Amino acid sequence: MKTQPAPVATEATKSDSACVLCGTDFSPSANSAANAAAALAKRLGARLDLLHVAALPTDPRTVEKLEAEAARLRQLGAEVKANVINGLPDEELVARAEARACQLMVVASLGKRATERWVLGSVSERAAERSPVPTLVVRDGASIEAWARGERPLKVFVAFNFTLTSDAALNWVKELQAIGACEVIVGYVDWPPEERTRLGGEGPLPLTGNPAHVQAVLERDLRVRAEGQLGTDSFRVRVEANWGRADVRLAEMAREEGADLVVVGSHQYRGFERMWHGSVSRGLLHGSVTNVVVVPLAAAHERGPSVARPVQRVLVSTDFSSWSNHAIPRAYSFVPRGGTVHLVHVIHPHALPGGEFMQSRHDTAFQGNHEELVKSCAAKLRTLIPAEAEGLGVRTEVTVIEHRDTATGIVQAAERLGADVICIGTHGRTGRLKTLLGSVAQHVMALSERPVLIVRPPRE
Repeated sequence: MKTQPAPVATEATKSDSACVLCGTDFSPSANSAANAAAALAKRLGARLDLLHVAALPTDPRTVEKLEAEAARLRQLGAEVKANVINGLPDEELVARAEARACQLMVVASLGKRATERWVLGSVSERAAERSPVPTLVVRDGASIEAWARGERPLKVFVAFNFTLTSDAALNWVKELQAIGACEVIVGYVDWPPEERTRLGGEGPLPLTGNPAHVQAVLERDLRVRAEGQLGTDSFRVRVEANWGRADVRLAEMAREEGADLVVVGSHQYRGFERMWHGSVSRGLLHGSVTNVVVVPLAAAHERGPSVARPVQRVLVSTDFSSWSNHAIPRAYSFVPRGGTVHLVHVIHPHALPGGEFMQSRHDTAFQGNHEELVKSCAAKLRTLIPAEAEGLGVRTEVTVIEHRDTATGIVQAAERLGADVICIGTHGRTGRLKTLLGSVAQHVMALSERPVLIVRPPRE
């Protein structure tokens, strides 16, 4: 049975919500983490809650040690409230963070449970994986202390992967930038086969690096996503192809950049779920040589949904049928001045003029005839541009896409072009006829991760 917390000192001039929680076991690494926590608490104008968790009933000598540590941290300018409680360190730290609704939890990178429980991970790992608030795992507290005192910028490496957890990490970095100067690098490692599926392409994949067009798309998308979350373009992006573990390469990239802090979002998977999905955050906690902040997805949920950036690029596809062409004016209707409409048409790679079809592209006459078809389709697309488009300040780019599957070609083009919305017309068929003929619009909706606007033709 747990004993009641044994308070050492109380300075409750600040609310419980304005606190930094720090666990200590009085080791040198814990003292370094406490120094960083005290500097951060002072910079934030928050109280430092210093906690020691003892496995056995409270020893008076432990209380004396904690009193001495609290006094030392007060000399650094922090307001400190210290407590000794009984239990398991990671569980009690998480419980305390939940009860106090702290801004940040700070722990040292070292510290284990009993030997027989090492397989469960260190105290810092287990706390970070369960904490409801961002958790700073300190390996080099000096850089954080210097930043908190305003002596230097903090070099922050954000491990990104285009998920909501990564958005949570960037949002936390935005809060960090509001406190002090930060040099931010947003890093992403891609798996080439996945990008080939998403963006399309032909031929063998390179063993090192990305093809130039893939690299350009990834860097563009990363900049757009990061700027949307940070609200500024004062950051660098770094994208690399990677055939191995993402966490290993991200840790290497952070080391190469000389980062003071690695920030990563976490779903906080547990047990079998973590084994199934993997955990980049745990990998970085293991592999990073510097300080790591793990930001839980719950932190993003607490902020509530944010407004998406305004639509700037719309991809609208047509097969030149009347019902398909009805989508074109609609696409232009919600693109603002300065925006772009990508007007596209998909043809089969073996298609020829006049509706002919060739199974092989090795025929000497094929290339010229096929290029003639591409040019005629592009010309036909240009005739469909609304006359008012130029006056509205909306740019138009026409593209003829070559793909064996129309829906896949549309979706891959939207990814390459960075379309905010896909706009596509539908014949509106239902029942057996739809089952027999299928629906390109339906397939696009199933494949695309981008918003899709379906436009039905007007009733006759």
